[in-house]
Amino acid sequence: MRRLVLLMLGILVALAMAVGVSLLVRMPGTGSGSGELEEQMAAMEEPTEAFANALHDCSQAILLGDSKGTRACFAGTVTGTPFPVVAMPPRQEPFGLLLHGWDLATTPAPIPGDDFVASLEELLDHFSDLEDMRLKVKTSEATEDHQRVTARMAFWIIGRDSGGRREWLRGWAEISGTKGPDETWPLDRFTITEMDSMVASRDIFIDVAREAGLAAEDPPVLEHPTVGLAAYGAATGDVNNDGLMDLFSTGSDGNSLYLNNGDGTFRDVAAEVFVHVLPRPAAAGLFLDYDNDGDLDLFMSSFGPQYLFENRLVPDGVLSFRDVSQRAGVDRPAVGFSAVAADINGDGLPDIYVASYNDYGRILPDRWDAGRNGTPNLLFVNQGDGTFKEQAAEWGVADGRWSYAAAFADIDEDGDQDLYVANDFGGGNALFMNEGGRFVDRASDRGVYDGGYSMGVSFGDYDRDGDLDLHVTKMSSTAGRRILSRLGTGELPSRDRLKELAGGNALYLNLGDGVFRDVSGEAGPFAAGWAWGGGFIDINNDGFVDLHTPNGFLSGASMKDT
Repeated sequence: MRRLVLLMLGILVALAMAVGVSLLVRMPGTGSGSGELEEQMAAMEEPTEAFANALHDCSQAILLGDSKGTRACFAGTVTGTPFPVVAMPPRQEPFGLLLHGWDLATTPAPIPGDDFVASLEELLDHFSDLEDMRLKVKTSEATEDHQRVTARMAFWIIGRDSGGRREWLRGWAEISGTKGPDETWPLDRFTITEMDSMVASRDIFIDVAREAGLAAEDPPVLEHPTVGLAAYGAATGDVNNDGLMDLFSTGSDGNSLYLNNGDGTFRDVAAEVFVHVLPRPAAAGLFLDYDNDGDLDLFMSSFGPQYLFENRLVPDGVLSFRDVSQRAGVDRPAVGFSAVAADINGDGLPDIYVASYNDYGRILPDRWDAGRNGTPNLLFVNQGDGTFKEQAAEWGVADGRWSYAAAFADIDEDGDQDLYVANDFGGGNALFMNEGGRFVDRASDRGVYDGGYSMGVSFGDYDRDGDLDLHVTKMSSTAGRRILSRLGTGELPSRDRLKELAGGNALYLNLGDGVFRDVSGEAGPFAAGWAWGGGFIDINNDGFVDLHTPNGFLSGASMKDT
């Protein structure tokens, strides 16, 4: 929740700094000072935030089957349309999905609150199990006294239908509520305008972490502030050369190395091979054979000096890891969120790039719409003798913005590895083209500067034309878009930038020459909330890469908890 507030304030500050903003924003009574604009915008958003928080509490009451709490969400009389309970005939969609609509009432009418809640409960009876239920404000208006809010709301229900099939019900509604005691906002208008369901005829994925031996328990996140939020990376590789993929994961209370047993289960051997507990928690893991001896070694990015552990399977014949960070020269300090490897100079040896952030919380971005006071990234160039030299500055890739993630790829198909870096806080991303002995940032020239809140990057050929396209994982903010919707139609110098900050993930089509075009709108959109990592993956083995995006932040039963 804290970062959401910071983003909103950042948008307000950016607006206030825009040239002539007080004249261009068509808001009656707006004064000339940026402070006054910020106060007015914050005052306009305050009732909407309170209203949105109340709807979140209603979501929880409905999800938990709290009849009293659910009833309190609605006024004595609700003008609108009841929840439909009759499903329309389905049609077949890709991935074995069925899509069907619902028989919606078309004429709003006054409905006793008890009857309206009864229609909701009858709809919920359609589900044999509920996993999630959300009521989310998308756009809104408040009265001058801030006592009443009218909004357009998205809602969804995720669970299992009566036949046990996974179902995602989605809808839109026009709603209104009046502020009541104890920060409640009973809804007296609720008109459903759209509603449909996607039903999986078969499960595409099933959570088997516990059965497979991978269900590690996380400690309360606040026991490990800052570092604890980042120490959840994962890497895969065959560390014991048995032909099976193993899994390494970091954690604030220790790492895990899960060896594949070959029968669908894993066993954690991190402690016995000496990678479980480190002096400082690691953020992300990276497998690579840095010494070219035929086994996978383990690099870990960290908040502090970085780690490199040599796999002693070769020559000892027994799986174990030895800390060679200092000897190898990688114990350089950074706020290392992630790391990637590639041979950047064609010598046959893997080099390592670390995306370095900053100590968020203790240090804040110098600008919310163009933060550039991150920490320098690291480039460890493999010397071929078991050591590395840190040469980010010499190669032109130190960057210095709030870097979250990076990926190597041969963008221009000239035989060497180029580098894309995703930066947070609107400072712009980098596309470092490898020009032999040095990288040059060509992000703007090639159409992928992307000044959003970037937190992930992935390359894949989504249109199967033989060249690599780019997906950038970013943040989409409902609150940010709500604020922008209040600005009227005046020309605002920073409008496009602000929309970019709140816009969500981006997909860039490679035009065939290493120049890209943003096709997010026509191929998407990709509003995935607060998205992290993820990227291209062929989920159904049809030869076309799909997109997966994890998202979210700290979660609690109430918005006040997060």
